[in-house]
Amino acid sequence: MKLAEGIKAYISKVTENIISKQTFIEARNMPRIFNTSGSKLSPVTQRPSAHLTLRDTNSQGFPSYPSNTPGLHQSCRHVVRSWANQSFGAHLHNMTLTNGKLRVPQDGRYYLYSQVYFRYPSPAASDGDQRSVSHQLVQCVYKKTSYPSPIQLLKGVGTKCWAPDAEYALHSVYQGGLFELRAGDELFVSVSSPTMVNADDSSSYFGAFRLDL
Repeated sequence: MKLAEGIKAYISKVTENIISKQTFIEARNMPRIFNTSGSKLSPVTQRPSAHLTLRDTNSQGFPSYPSNTPGLHQSCRHVVRSWANQSFGAHLHNMTLTNGKLRVPQDGRYYLYSQVYFRYPSPAASDGDQRSVSHQLVQCVYKKTSYPSPIQLLKGVGTKCWAPDAEYALHSVYQGGLFELRAGDELFVSVSSPTMVNADDSSSYFGAFRLDL
């Protein structure tokens, strides 16, 4: 667990450094725009980026999911469709979001990341000792291209056994990676256990941004 947290912290630090360096390079190389008085105006063009969070879609705080999606791996066949950019810190710049799928506007290298927050609530009394059963928690990131079936880019797995006397248990699956994408590609997240996904702004999120390395 400590090793995983260390790797995650290292990736976050490296990502911040890459973004800072890339932002400086783009700002230095981007042509300036002048108005009639001769003073400089800042360019308004932004590179494609998105940071999305989950919306609550029912009274219990768990997003609703449709039936299984064809073409996805059996272990994570439920597409997460309730992403939105209305919460604090969320944004959508030069990318579009349709039915849970993030569309890539330009060719290039993109860093993709996603974290899903699994929360297993206390079951009803009729469920007996269901809380002591282990659950495999899987999160996948796919891209949809012109090919018939989606292409799996990332997959994160965690198997947890909840304590019998716990009211609920928490677990998050995070993953990220750098990929070469084409304009028109659609990115989306799928999970194994949709009823365990909790819509929390700071714990369940999905995003991408273009890098020119």
